[in-house]
Amino acid sequence: MKALIFGETGEPSGVLKLADIPTPPLAPGEALVRVLLSPINPSDLHMVRGRYGYQPELPASPGAEGVGVVEAVGPGGQSSIVGTRVVFVDTWNTWREQVVCPMDKLVPIPNGLDDSVAATSYTNPLTAWALTRSSHNLQEGEWLLQTAAASSVGKLVLQLAHQYRFKTINVIRRREQETIIRNLGGDEVISTDDEDLTARLRELTAGKGVQRAIDCVAGEVGAEVVRNLAPAGTMLVYGALSSHRQTDPAKFILPLFAPRLIYLTATVRGWWLPRWVTSQPLAEVRAATSDLLTMLSSGALTAPAVVRYSFKDFQEAVSLADGEAGQQKVLLDFSETAP
Repeated sequence: MKALIFGETGEPSGVLKLADIPTPPLAPGEALVRVLLSPINPSDLHMVRGRYGYQPELPASPGAEGVGVVEAVGPGGQSSIVGTRVVFVDTWNTWREQVVCPMDKLVPIPNGLDDSVAATSYTNPLTAWALTRSSHNLQEGEWLLQTAAASSVGKLVLQLAHQYRFKTINVIRRREQETIIRNLGGDEVISTDDEDLTARLRELTAGKGVQRAIDCVAGEVGAEVVRNLAPAGTMLVYGALSSHRQTDPAKFILPLFAPRLIYLTATVRGWWLPRWVTSQPLAEVRAATSDLLTMLSSGALTAPAVVRYSFKDFQEAVSLADGEAGQQKVLLDFSETAP
């Protein structure tokens, strides 16, 4: 089968190669999935560059998300799943024509859901859901502050807020992003380019501070949110400027004022989807993924716009994803109809 492989870490343009590799044999409990589409996420490029929290044994393929069709099952497996469209959970190496993985790490897709929507249904939607509904356990009427509210995860958080009726304070960098937030039902918006974040938070919380926050910016913005947590409040940090292109070490630092943290008895905790997934019962991860697929199918959640590239044109696809893709998600097309 064809696979995109890197044998050493470095710039994707230099180390990613298209190779022929053998299809692994199927063990009991495993399935062979023909990949249709797999997105290029920032985490994939982090991994290729050697900067990600999980580094596979090399050579390996990037990719931790995608949609495909079950082609075969291992000895003793239920053949009824053959032909089923599925998405992967807790599965790596998806930038290849075929993936072998445990059958219980596959979730069937609702009939009628477009492949391109299903292909992006795991990483960002599950991050937004797990942060808000599992780790923070937000209930109806409760408030959440989020930084980078106009990001891919941020927009999904807003849609989940509408679904589950919690309220949001949304921190953005530029005033023109406010329209995006308002259209998605954001309750409060703070633009750091023309507003004082601390002053606005004191106004919005009547000086009591924020009880729950999620942050993917770090740096001074993340630190200022921490300074405005309520007593015993919690902030989950799941990114640092959400950019695989960031090289300034100072941008990855979260400068906290220790006395304030002590007297608040606040919690600032790192959060990473792969670690959350492996800390949960697999059945619950599958159920959450299935629920998100249903929300995407019904229109309760909206998938990002996509642009598709044949896996043979991976250099162009990676270059776009690494640069000016904007709000579009770049998908690698491994299907037989790939252009």
